[in-house]
Amino acid sequence: MSAGFLAEIAAKIRSEPADAETEASPSGARPSRPSLAAAVRRERARGALVVEYKRSSPGQADPRLPVRPIREFVRVTEVPGLAGYSCLATRPRFEGSPEDVAELARSTPRPVLYKDFALGPHQLERAARSGASAVLLIARLEGTGLLDRPLAELAVQARALGLEVVLEFHGEAELSVADSVRADVYGVNVRDLDTLALDRPTGLATLRAASRRGLDPLLGLSGVEGPHEAREFWTAGADGLLVGTAVARAGDPARFLASLARPSGGTRT
Repeated sequence: MSAGFLAEIAAKIRSEPADAETEASPSGARPSRPSLAAAVRRERARGALVVEYKRSSPGQADPRLPVRPIREFVRVTEVPGLAGYSCLATRPRFEGSPEDVAELARSTPRPVLYKDFALGPHQLERAARSGASAVLLIARLEGTGLLDRPLAELAVQARALGLEVVLEFHGEAELSVADSVRADVYGVNVRDLDTLALDRPTGLATLRAASRRGLDPLLGLSGVEGPHEAREFWTAGADGLLVGTAVARAGDPARFLASLARPSGGTRT
């Protein structure tokens, strides 16, 4: 489907002026980047955490978020179980930027996910130039007419640029995209990106189905407001969690993140 928020955000992204530097062909060797997939696997026994830096959360009644300087954000979120970071690069509605991603990548030795609504090769180039380790591809975009290239082609180009691919699903029907798109990490978003509404039953059912299919490693995305939602993800088969809005609003981010740990003995096999 192409109605709703995804179509709106795709149109806004296409209306942005092209950046001459990011449109240029890359030259020279790509720097080595830490692996997000390896980091999630390394931390999954206790529950891997991917912590997101974001300035706005359009799915919230009040989308504005408290924003820490990036270096301070890294300092206050260094906790046991931390596998890496995610950073919004989307300007429309999210107020993110490739510059935020680049600063975050310079501020931590951990892998960073370039979080955007990737429609075509130019966004993958921006991700590679930012120093990110991985880029997000959204399964729901396949077949909508919103993409410049099929997701399988974008995944191949991402890997050629030295980027890992995180493939995101929401509903069970989208899992078939994994048959044609080679990814390094898989994620299930409990937020419906067409309506921005949280749909935990659909998302958790999809997570369980993804786990049964053996998709590995597997992240639970969005809607983690505290230990209860974290336990739902762990029980459904997640290896890790991506957490953003609640971290931004937490008075003590480290304490909040510690509360999300996987119960002892609960690792997925």
